[in-house]
Amino acid sequence: MYKYYLGSDIMFLETSIWSWILPIALGLGLGIVLATRKNHDYTKIIVLNAEDFRLNMRKGQLIDIRSEAEFAIKRINGSRNFPKKTIYQNIFRLRVDQPIFLYDKTQSKMLKAVSRKLVRKGFHPVYVLAGGLEKWQFSVKEF
Repeated sequence: MYKYYLGSDIMFLETSIWSWILPIALGLGLGIVLATRKNHDYTKIIVLNAEDFRLNMRKGQLIDIRSEAEFAIKRINGSRNFPKKTIYQNIFRLRVDQPIFLYDKTQSKMLKAVSRKLVRKGFHPVYVLAGGLEKWQFSVKEF
């Protein structure tokens, strides 16, 4: 700790090296993080109603993110199953050059997280079925 006496006054200023190095380091760190951060365009996530989803789903990859047990019981014909977080491990199986059509049982928060992750990984556009499989009024494959 340093003490500075100013002139003949009794006033002094105590300072520590950490009192000025810490704010500088934090400021530089925050600046680097903000400068290198990528802005992702989440407008590439498009929520479609069931009719529009059905008309366009054959133009891309149809992915079901429900559990394997739910997928085995009922699914949209032609869909592949990547249960929720396993899609991150199997992302190499998806083609970047084709749109992705995602659905879940309902339009859950996990579906939003998966679609945002796919956009961050370079997949676009990502289409999401509004309301999920519960709102699907067309034919399904049941076992």
